[in-house]
Amino acid sequence: MNMLTKGISAVFFFSVCGIALFAIEPSEHLTVKEVVITGNSKISSSEIIKRSGIRAGSTSMLFPTSKAKQEILENPWVSEVQVKKLLHGKIKVEIYETEPFCIVAQEGAKPHYIDVTGRRLGLAEPSQGLDFPVISSKEEVSPGLMLQAIEILNLSKSSPALGWSEISEVVVEENFGIKLLTLDRRFVTFGKNNMKSKWHKVERIIVHSRKNNLVEKDIDISSGEVGVIGYDS
Repeated sequence: MNMLTKGISAVFFFSVCGIALFAIEPSEHLTVKEVVITGNSKISSSEIIKRSGIRAGSTSMLFPTSKAKQEILENPWVSEVQVKKLLHGKIKVEIYETEPFCIVAQEGAKPHYIDVTGRRLGLAEPSQGLDFPVISSKEEVSPGLMLQAIEILNLSKSSPALGWSEISEVVVEENFGIKLLTLDRRFVTFGKNNMKSKWHKVERIIVHSRKNNLVEKDIDISSGEVGVIGYDS
């Protein structure tokens, strides 16, 4: 083998070695080194890590973010999530959590939070806050009636006459329907069905009462037509 051939062989050999080394080296540079999680208070960082499948020191930076986001969104507390790939092997996971709308307390079940759509979020705990209206029932009620109770609370969110923050409890009974109790111990009986129409009538009753310096003790609008009103003496 002449010198030229030997030289070409040596160049080829070191080129191959260089390619092999290059193939090995980037694996270290493309490995996740740090995962930073922000915005979470109701779901633990360890659960987010577990759901995402991202592991510092082992996961490649080339992982698909869409799959990680999808798995994290399976937790009902998470309303939105952003997974960002940063420099130097850093991953940032930004969590946007769902706010509880109210607490549901039914006979035979532990109190739990729900969102504005009625989706169950998690068990009600002092550490998460208990200052929410409560939808209560001493029996199992139909999903339709439960949705009517949620509708009432949704209507109260924008009401100038009877606001969400004034409501203590919404009592649901399968046979009799829905009754609302305010923090200052006023009662409003809605019965069943046509909640939006009944709600607006209750608003008009309250506004009229205030104009006449009266405070209603209870309102029964269950008929859907005429409100029966009791005032403090």
